[in-house]
Amino acid sequence: MAYRSGNTISGKEGRLFLDGEEMAYVKSFEATLEKNKTEVPILGRRVTGHKTTGASGTGTLTVYKATSRFVRIMMNYVKNGEDPYFTFQEVLNDKSSGRGTERVTLYDVNFDSAKVAGLNAEGEVLEEELPFTFEDIDMTEELREDF
Repeated sequence: MAYRSGNTISGKEGRLFLDGEEMAYVKSFEATLEKNKTEVPILGRRVTGHKTTGASGTGTLTVYKATSRFVRIMMNYVKNGEDPYFTFQEVLNDKSSGRGTERVTLYDVNFDSAKVAGLNAEGEVLEEELPFTFEDIDMTEELREDF
């Protein structure tokens, strides 16, 4: 069967959970695993080889300003030395695509920074961009590949 445009998945059909609590105020969410590689020069070859030696997980969460939760997380670190780690679960399920559900869980999520104050005289909605790292990943459901 050929690929159809209807099989394309809409990112609006997703949900995000932080430690089991749905985050209804998410604007966007992205997580990336990047392999760490070491260059391996090899005699007789003009192209340098590469050996994978590990991986690093990073991401960005963008939310509409609707809570002081992330200010509190950063403040608690500065004041008390508490640096909490979280679990994210992304659930992607665009029923009209016919591809099924994808459920990806990120473990040991730690936020790198958070905006602690901000105003906007132009009346725009306030957003917070929250870069993070993570240390493990699971996928308990995946999208079908049979087109």
